[in-house]
Amino acid sequence: MRLSALASGYAITATTDPDITGISEDSRRIGPGMLFVAVRGTTDDGHRYLADALTRGAAAIVSEAIDHVPPAAHIRVASSRAALADLAARFAGHPAHELSLIGFTGTFGKTSTSAILGELLAAGGTKAGILGSLGARYGDFREPGNGLTTPAPVELHGALRRLRNAGADTVIMEVTSHALRLGRVDGLTFRGGLVSAIKPGEHSDFHGSYEDYVSAKRLLLKYLSADATLAYDADNFAARTLASDAAVAIKSGVTLHGRNSSVRVTHVVLDHTGARFSVNGRRLHSGLLGRGHLENVALALGYALAAGVTLERARPVLRRLRPLPRRMERYEVSGRSVLDDTAGHPDSLRATFEVAAMLARSPRMAEDGRTVVVYATRGNRGEDINRRNASSLADLVAEHGVSRLIVTASTDVAATNDQATASEIEAARHALVSRYQRFDWFDELERATAEALATTRPGDLIVLLGAQGMNEGRRLLSSAGTSPQEESTYRS
Repeated sequence: MRLSALASGYAITATTDPDITGISEDSRRIGPGMLFVAVRGTTDDGHRYLADALTRGAAAIVSEAIDHVPPAAHIRVASSRAALADLAARFAGHPAHELSLIGFTGTFGKTSTSAILGELLAAGGTKAGILGSLGARYGDFREPGNGLTTPAPVELHGALRRLRNAGADTVIMEVTSHALRLGRVDGLTFRGGLVSAIKPGEHSDFHGSYEDYVSAKRLLLKYLSADATLAYDADNFAARTLASDAAVAIKSGVTLHGRNSSVRVTHVVLDHTGARFSVNGRRLHSGLLGRGHLENVALALGYALAAGVTLERARPVLRRLRPLPRRMERYEVSGRSVLDDTAGHPDSLRATFEVAAMLARSPRMAEDGRTVVVYATRGNRGEDINRRNASSLADLVAEHGVSRLIVTASTDVAATNDQATASEIEAARHALVSRYQRFDWFDELERATAEALATTRPGDLIVLLGAQGMNEGRRLLSSAGTSPQEESTYRS
């Protein structure tokens, strides 16, 4: 695409009209013929890398007002972030104009709820793709993504184009507080929205306060169209408040606690087989474990019912639901039952322990079975969340009679941006020690999982807990039987 066509309406300073082969805001990804957009970030400034981008072959550059611009085809803009979102959409051919977008924000459950909603909408005839923490997915199309739940604009619009080309007519998009604050979804319009519970303590390293976190989530409202449908957790004050301020056509509140809402979930029975419950007087069953998953199911139902999907169509969908990887997932390794959950917040830790207690009482467990917990610290998320997670973990381990707690920093498998810092590790350790909680420490996840297997026997329960740092837990646990066992390097 020629620069003049791509940047029509912008002020362009150029002696030629180069053919633009791609766009990036990262100079390291620039190749010949690409457009480099210099964005001011939270820790760095892309304007420092204009010369580097040109050296790598950039055909043109976009920048805000600065004193010195290297000689090149140049577009000067008021906001590089806004320009990046706009130019990325243009380069991809405005795929969002061909799709019905559903934006989903909240603290927990976005990934699982999106998957459930996708199945429910499909039962009503909608071709719903998903874009979120597991990448882009529709039918047989799978794209893992680059690690961001809500991709940056170039990757986001590219993924939307590929989802549309794969046959999707709707995309459920997980929209994080970071993405909203940093303008990654600028230019998009959501014809639907979901707001799950918004809880304190998440991303405090970025937002600094719960109030700022909620205000970032509130930004979703400006992207909702006037004819949008919005489903929300009516039991959560922040979600309920945001929904009350939304200027949309249809609001569908969901409650498990008897509030006056569109969807009321009652007569709940939770056990090792999943959840049985009633919605508006109709009895339903989901095979997903725990109250957290029930909340996910309820919110997805709240949106689907408002969008015209009937309970009759929803019933078989709910019955055949299976968990996504590491979302309260249950499996077996060498005769041990394993509960694997991406818990990284005190509330989600409590939810996982509730399910672990149910599984420990199930017929599949040995009568004298033990429970061993392996927990991975949260890397690059701040000392506060690691301190609060560890404090909650210590209390839950004591409350539930866990036989052994193993903690790891997952230094062998965590990605660079998920590596725990020394201060984060110390915050977690100190919190456990201050609670007088015994634990074994391993730097590497491989050694931690091997120790868990060596400590247990068939009929016992192993609980794998943690966010990104535990993503390789299943693989390593499954291979631990052939690995040499080593002693703990740290014992409190």
